Amino acid sequence: MLIVSNEACRYDKIKSKIKVKYNVDKFYFDNHRVTTIENTDEGFPKGEHGLKLYQHKDDKGNIVYSNDKGEYVSSHLEALNLYQNNMGRLEGGRQHDPIYNDENAKYQIYTFGCSWTYGWDIPQTQTFTHLLGDENTAVHNYGAGGTGLDFAVKTLSEVYMPESRRQIFIITIPHTFRRTWFDDDGIVYKAWAIPDKYNYNDYNTYFSFLHQYKLLNRLIGKDKIIWGTWGKHNDACSDVPKDMVDVEFDCVDYTRTNHPGPKSNKLYAEKIKDVLQNRFK
Repeated sequence: MLIVSNEACRYDKIKSKIKVKYNVDKFYFDNHRVTTIENTDEGFPKGEHGLKLYQHKDDKGNIVYSNDKGEYVSSHLEALNLYQNNMGRLEGGRQHDPIYNDENAKYQIYTFGCSWTYGWDIPQTQTFTHLLGDENTAVHNYGAGGTGLDFAVKTLSEVYMPESRRQIFIITIPHTFRRTWFDDDGIVYKAWAIPDKYNYNDYNTYFSFLHQYKLLNRLIGKDKIIWGTWGKHNDACSDVPKDMVDVEFDCVDYTRTNHPGPKSNKLYAEKIKDVLQNRFK
């Protein structure tokens, strides 16, 4: 009979908590997905669980990954495609608009959402976020591919300034079910992949969405937030209740990956401008 001491159990629990904190902290504060690196047959370097992979582009524009030591590795366990960073000035980030970036502008518009907000497969200057900018308005694109409302809430809380009267927030929600989810090994799944891996019911899904929706409206003020969701699309559809949003992102053209094209972004920007005009006369 194997007897395990209380000290051994306590040590295992502490070790587990440290691992949990590390993995979650790296995602929450650094936007990095922690992966398990064990299988060397597919080109992985040996290392214990928790080795971080960072996504880059090499000189030829290919996606590559490096570990903490700066060593490049090949991996099908891709780093999380958030395409953003704290200052928005590193490769891939779009928080810093190339033209409308005056920190002293009368209005400061911040957009949050998934790859539709980021502007997948189109130049930054053709995104709806950029098209909202002008001489009186600075814009900040915090769109992050493969994320849901919970990630938008986290990111918004990092830029929100309660004393400011110049901030306006535009949140485009893809689905109610999208949420950050860690598996038992501490690996984060893409938000859109979760329903295929975990069986959680519609009641819990909608409650989580409703709670975050109401939380932002109460703490920040619904007058400062313009809510949007996916509209017409040849394949995707949104389950967000229409009476909870101000605008819909309709697709009239598409990129090679079936994301909204330049014309769709222009149309969405015009809809948002109408709301802005009526709300902030």
